[in-house]
Amino acid sequence: MHSVWQDFRYGLRGLRNAPPLTALGAFAILVLALVMLPAFAGAVHDAGPPSWPQFRGPDSTGIGDGKPPVEFGPSKNVLWKVAIGSGISSPVIAKGRVFLTEFDRHTNQLSTVCINARTGKLLWRRSVAPAQIEKVHEIGSPAAPTPATDGERVYVYFGSYGLVSYDFDGKLQWERRLPLPENIYGAVASPIVAGRLLVLNHQGKEAYLLGVDRRDGRTVWKTDRSQYQYGWSTPVYWHHDGVDEIAVLGGDFQPNQRLMAYSLADGTERWWVAGLPPCGKSTPVIGGGLLFFAAPDIIMDPAAEKANPERAAQMYANNSSRVVAVRPGGHHEVNGTHIAWSEHKGVPGVSSPLFYNGRLYTFQNGGIVFARNAQTGALVYSGRTGAPGYYYSSPVAAGNKIYIASEEGVVTVLDAGEQLNVLARNKLDDAILATPGIVDGKLYVRTESGLYAFAAPAAH
Repeated sequence: MHSVWQDFRYGLRGLRNAPPLTALGAFAILVLALVMLPAFAGAVHDAGPPSWPQFRGPDSTGIGDGKPPVEFGPSKNVLWKVAIGSGISSPVIAKGRVFLTEFDRHTNQLSTVCINARTGKLLWRRSVAPAQIEKVHEIGSPAAPTPATDGERVYVYFGSYGLVSYDFDGKLQWERRLPLPENIYGAVASPIVAGRLLVLNHQGKEAYLLGVDRRDGRTVWKTDRSQYQYGWSTPVYWHHDGVDEIAVLGGDFQPNQRLMAYSLADGTERWWVAGLPPCGKSTPVIGGGLLFFAAPDIIMDPAAEKANPERAAQMYANNSSRVVAVRPGGHHEVNGTHIAWSEHKGVPGVSSPLFYNGRLYTFQNGGIVFARNAQTGALVYSGRTGAPGYYYSSPVAAGNKIYIASEEGVVTVLDAGEQLNVLARNKLDDAILATPGIVDGKLYVRTESGLYAFAAPAAH
């Protein structure tokens, strides 16, 4: 939607260098503007059919529409289930289609898959064959980044291959080969659509933020991020006060990391929050006029944590993790000017925060939830959900309910009120690392081996 305004502004810029207008010509342009402006306004404000167009849905908010079921499982409130290949990318949904990616360990091929959102029928599968498969973490996958869509095309990124674009019928539109990121945990950050651009956080030995024209894949700008090589955070688009920005959380293993904000127009640095701990993984979220992000300190692998719990406890007691809220309008370092609040408790390791109903929700391993007043950071409540385990999936919400999935395959449903109220714990038949999607009251959940679509009876 925002790209319509951008194209309109680009057209106006072109008029600055045009020859002087006659009175009749000026009148004609004025009439044309009066006729066209309602159409532009409609394009900006008409959201169109509900969709879940990228990682964490519309604008990376994690908020869907309708009323998904509270209770569901392998044999309850299931619209359909389809077997899918290996991968941990999250489903995206648009115009009756679900997109995700797969990795075939036997052929070393990486695939983009399109599924009918109503029936679960496979519509098409398109594969690429990289010359080399990147190294990934033991729980990771070469098919980890989530696709993005603008409603006409789907865009996918594979660290082992690069960027690829298909139309909704599976016809290749363009591809852009990129070097291996050489990221020790593998490429995880997902591309996002922002105006006319597709933006990618390419993290590894060659680290940069890349903005390409989503129509043909050509570079519009490329910004060096070598100071933050090993990051895993998906960018987030923030439009405020007539400004278009891309915010990215840094995540190298060195101290003094940053959350950086860049201009969408040319990729230049605008402002940053400095002095953050290493290993930023989650995606920032926008809401209530603020930007929120979680900056965890170094965490141990689950196996090492279990093998040496005393060392883990000491490490976590001395870390500098924090959850931060940032006000818009800053320039250069904003630590002393635009931090609305910062808290050390309730920082998730991987899972992203959720802004919903004026509160900020974060989930830690072990099934611990923290709910804060989003404007002040004041704790509303904290407690255990009763679903232990590790949490790599991020929370999503719809219908005044919050959905959070554990690695063990339990999707917990919370009431989005001022008290901790667990409505259901729904055990599925496999592990969950991907983040669910919600469209029109239907909940799409990717497990290790399949993709579910759940819906309450009234939404069938």
